[in-house]
Amino acid sequence: MKSLIISLIILLPGGKTDLKNIEIFDSSCYTWYQENVRMGEIKTTFFSRRSYHIYDGKRVIGFICSDKEPN
Repeated sequence: MKSLIISLIILLPGGKTDLKNIEIFDSSCYTWYQENVRMGEIKTTFFSRRSYHIYDGKRVIGFICSDKEPN
């Protein structure tokens, strides 16, 4: 099976970001993301909540998937 590279965009303190590259052999990036990245939620005010995504204890703000190694 062909390998895919997922680059998770991780939010760091101070508003900075970092890329974490993961090589997978699953059939789709979407399936891997759904199985490995969890949703979290915090209550912000009395009637509202804010959702976020978590992987390995870190906040994920996006991801890129490709069959090519990132530059």
